[in-house]
Amino acid sequence: MEDASSARESAPNLTTLYIAMMTIGMGQTVVFAILPMLGRELALDEIVFSIPALGWEFAPREMAITSLSALTALIFSLAAPFWGRLSDRFGRKPIIIFGLVGYTVGTLTFNGAAQIGLSGLIGGVALYLLLLVTRVFHAVIMSAATPASSAYVVDVTTLHDRVKGIGKLNAFNQVGSMVGPALAWFVGIHFLAPMYLQAAITLFAAFLVWRMLPATSSHKTRDPNQQRLSYFDPRFRGFILVGFSMFTMLGMVQQTLGFYYQDILHLESVQAAKLFSMAMVISSAAMLVAQFVVVQRFKGLPIGLVKLGLPFSLIGYLMIANADSLPLLLSAMLFFGLGMGMAGPGYSASATLVVESHEQGGLAGLLGSAAGMGFVVGPIAGGFLYRWDPSLPYWVASGVMLFVIVGVWRLSGRLRAAVAE
Repeated sequence: MEDASSARESAPNLTTLYIAMMTIGMGQTVVFAILPMLGRELALDEIVFSIPALGWEFAPREMAITSLSALTALIFSLAAPFWGRLSDRFGRKPIIIFGLVGYTVGTLTFNGAAQIGLSGLIGGVALYLLLLVTRVFHAVIMSAATPASSAYVVDVTTLHDRVKGIGKLNAFNQVGSMVGPALAWFVGIHFLAPMYLQAAITLFAAFLVWRMLPATSSHKTRDPNQQRLSYFDPRFRGFILVGFSMFTMLGMVQQTLGFYYQDILHLESVQAAKLFSMAMVISSAAMLVAQFVVVQRFKGLPIGLVKLGLPFSLIGYLMIANADSLPLLLSAMLFFGLGMGMAGPGYSASATLVVESHEQGGLAGLLGSAAGMGFVVGPIAGGFLYRWDPSLPYWVASGVMLFVIVGVWRLSGRLRAAVAE
């Protein structure tokens, strides 16, 4: 890691990286805000898979829509460790740029497939498979940016400032998460207009990174016989499990909440997209407050932020499960946002304390992969549970969160002991 003076000299230049992470956050949430309603417009919830010769058929309903996000997250979780290791070898900057440009290209590809469906040229299973292919392509290349960005911050910050640096990175990501759903208002022009606009913004961010972000040194001198980091490494496997659980519940909520708004409040698709975007803005604003106010002033090990934030998320899940009106739903998203705003950067920073500098890229990839895998399981589980009862995903999330809170308290003692050694 660079010394403290180098870190301070590099810090002002992180603004460009923060802008890039903001655009990534925008891209994530604009999809969450639009995809449920877009999927219904494309009649994906009416698809029936069948094998007539066997007399077998299956109607996935909302699961057909949530599976698009689940597949994206699966590919992200598989690709992120690769990109993290590649950034260790070739430096962070080129991998970040590749991911940002890849996001733009992938989004345009997906939009093209969706436009074919909206035009009625193809539909049903054929359209669904086309959309799946474009989401896979999108996820493979865009997944480069996130682990490389996290590792970049670790490279240029001191141990003392690491949680603040990662907190700011997450905070700007949440600024994007707040702005992203606001783009959903452009569905009044065209259902795909928000994502076309987002693709242009991300391409501009890639240009800024190329022109303004200083390059960092790679770690080509590390021991070539060193084994790759594993999810089961005893140094950080507990954090991997906590992150997977957190983001599974997050994915389950975010990918079913659009349906929940439409069904509980009895809304048309466009109106539901607008109100859901309002909820996501409130949640993201709460995350932003938590990360700029609480995280930047927090003293102590970063896992303390996880212990502080998860109870807020639990309250949010319980409120959503019992919600029957718009004010209660919006209030729930406020609590949920505060909780994730504290727990997210705490989780990301805690594991970095137990690995070496040349392992940070690989670790960032694994942490991103755990989060991505959560977004694989979460949307599928949420779609399945939603079929049984609209509130069931949020009751299940509440129960899981109780176990996670207990696990985090146990991890806290182990981390203190490891740092003290």
